[in-house]
Amino acid sequence: MTVPLISLSVPVYGTESALPVLLDSILAQSFSTGSVGREDAFSHKEDTVHSLRSLRFPPIEILIVNDGSPCGDALPKILKPYKKKFKTLGVPLILLEHRKNMGLFEARRTGAMAASGEWVCCIDSDDTLPPDALLNFYEGLLASGNGTLANAADIIHGKMDLTVRDTDKIDAEDRKRFAQKAEIVKSVFNGSLSGNEILDNFLIKKEHNGFLCAKLFRTRILRSVYEKLPHTYCINAEDLLLYFFILLEKPSYYGIDKTVYNYSQDSGITSTNQITNLERWEKVCSTSSVFTLIFSYLDEHPFPEDSAPALIKELRAICNTYLASNINQLKRLVSPSLQAEAYAMLCDYWGEDYVKQIEKANANTCTSGAL
Repeated sequence: MTVPLISLSVPVYGTESALPVLLDSILAQSFSTGSVGREDAFSHKEDTVHSLRSLRFPPIEILIVNDGSPCGDALPKILKPYKKKFKTLGVPLILLEHRKNMGLFEARRTGAMAASGEWVCCIDSDDTLPPDALLNFYEGLLASGNGTLANAADIIHGKMDLTVRDTDKIDAEDRKRFAQKAEIVKSVFNGSLSGNEILDNFLIKKEHNGFLCAKLFRTRILRSVYEKLPHTYCINAEDLLLYFFILLEKPSYYGIDKTVYNYSQDSGITSTNQITNLERWEKVCSTSSVFTLIFSYLDEHPFPEDSAPALIKELRAICNTYLASNINQLKRLVSPSLQAEAYAMLCDYWGEDYVKQIEKANANTCTSGAL
């Protein structure tokens, strides 16, 4: 069996029914030999030559991580026919399981630690890959390494397409929010970045987004980051947490002007669905742990003096935005009967003084806008 070059890491929690659509999109990947001279470029191990002409399918493995999903018992049956299909293509389809729900950040950790590929691609189980996604990633790896994988970048970043299901059920405010997000997910810096300039390009210049999906990450860098970070329950803003610490490793980055990911916006934790229990609301509040980890780290490992003020200012602005979003979700989505308890929980996670500070700032903004 071919040694995988890319590990596709797919956490699952309550999205079992969507998994076949994703797996079908992986089976549908095109892998044309295309350009002349690329056939020997995929030699990434001394004893393994990935020749595009000889491969029937991209050299990948698929890691499904059951994060203690309530319907996780259905996964073996769902995966069984796909295991056979992928086996004929020389692609391992592996099921990893958490006994209890540990959150998306930890599910991604499990995938990274189990990966055999040199790069990891994070995929949400209710999204899909366009037919040429893996080919575009390969082309990006080669372009970043001047034709060889030996010199390829640590991060390959492509564009996402965002689609919103059941658009007739969302209001004008949500339509505007989704339209803005559709532009953000396409934000890619085309070309090479390295060292500190990646963090600057992401946080200050905002020339590329920090979503984990639509990127390849070198596996050893992902593992290095996870080895430094404590186990954390987090399902929202985990992209920011992991990407921030990845960039502190000063990797190399290469952006491509190709779409490699189809993002489906529907019933995620930040969606428009009503929140009718405190367990789900607590998952929203867990966003605060992201900023606790980031700012605690920076207290002990401050940015260089020349860049610190701008970077800290931007991180605090992002933190304020996430808390403001939580406050807005509380007002719009949490059932009236749970409002008091949910507000108390929000204050427990973020700090009562900080919550009141952002509430006041939002009220002043609304007042100013009305004048």
